[in-house]
Amino acid sequence: MVHALSEARRALRPGGRLIDLRPTMRNRRVELDLAGATLFLGEIDSSCTFSDHVAANASLDAALAAGDIRLEHKTAFAYVTDLDSLADLREFEAGFRRSVMPESIYEQIRLLTADETEDFLIRVRREIMIARYRRMPDTVLTESQ
Repeated sequence: MVHALSEARRALRPGGRLIDLRPTMRNRRVELDLAGATLFLGEIDSSCTFSDHVAANASLDAALAAGDIRLEHKTAFAYVTDLDSLADLREFEAGFRRSVMPESIYEQIRLLTADETEDFLIRVRREIMIARYRRMPDTVLTESQ
């Protein structure tokens, strides 16, 4: 985000908009959806990515303080991934670069679904933040910036 913001400062026309779409610093939540109940099983540890978020937030804060951009709107929403089996969950986990899924989540799913004759769903929730910024018209940018 730090490099993307520098590029946005260079490329955006005065009045142009910047969309910031990224995960929040909250860990993903893993749930098991059974007939009649949804059980929280644990969280996927994403704390190793927090320094990236802190750097991105600091860069945005600096641009806001300098008057380069103005926040127009910001909100968060849940991005949900539904999985049908433990194998699907393992495949989902294989896509992680730095996050860590506790093995205890797999153990809980095995125990809770061992006698389950009905379908179940493994649900992973991730909170995503979206914000819209506008480059301020009165910002003067030079070639060296």
